Amino acid sequence: MRDRRTLAVLALAAASALCVAILEVRIRRTGDSYYRFLVWNLILAWVPFALALLAYERARRGVDVVVAAFVVLWLLFFPNAPYILTDFIHLNENAVAPVWYDALMLSAFAWTALLLGFASLFLIQVVIRRALGPLWGWLGVVGALGLASLGVYIGRFIRFNSWDALLHPRLVARVVRAQLEAESPKMAVALVALTGFLLVGYSVVYAFAGLRLELEREESRRRPRR
Repeated sequence: MRDRRTLAVLALAAASALCVAILEVRIRRTGDSYYRFLVWNLILAWVPFALALLAYERARRGVDVVVAAFVVLWLLFFPNAPYILTDFIHLNENAVAPVWYDALMLSAFAWTALLLGFASLFLIQVVIRRALGPLWGWLGVVGALGLASLGVYIGRFIRFNSWDALLHPRLVARVVRAQLEAESPKMAVALVALTGFLLVGYSVVYAFAGLRLELEREESRRRPRR
């Protein structure tokens, strides 16, 4: 099991390195470093994954206050993973690089960040499932994705980030409440759409992960014993 976790981390690291390489090629060929912010956004997408790993490892010895603290911190930083999906608003047909290249680059960053988010969500779901059962595990998934969608909306349209919520929670709550009162229909539509998209995407990844494990178990049963 530990070997599989190591392989997953290495694969995500390789995907992240590829994203950075694609960006560096663009910068060297065009001299335009406008998209350099994508690297920082990708680093932020690694934060919830790291926190989920810490929570998972700690929970193997039992769920305690430390695990709960890791989960709360994970939930605070989790929106950073799907947030990169909104960076497509920076796609510019008049940019110095071909639009297809920029679209490919943004897709690579968004997909890698989303995989980091889904991987972290799976680990947290396992922690909740072991402590409270499968139903609560899936309720946690839906709740986390809903809150992540809210976090993405806050980050993109209200321009707060996870650090603001951690350091200035009252200010963030006050501004978000005012935003809800001013644009509740628009905000509701955006949140439902993004939550639905993330839930379907996670369900597909979850289903394929389960299928892979099932096929491996079936293959191991068919192998002749020596």
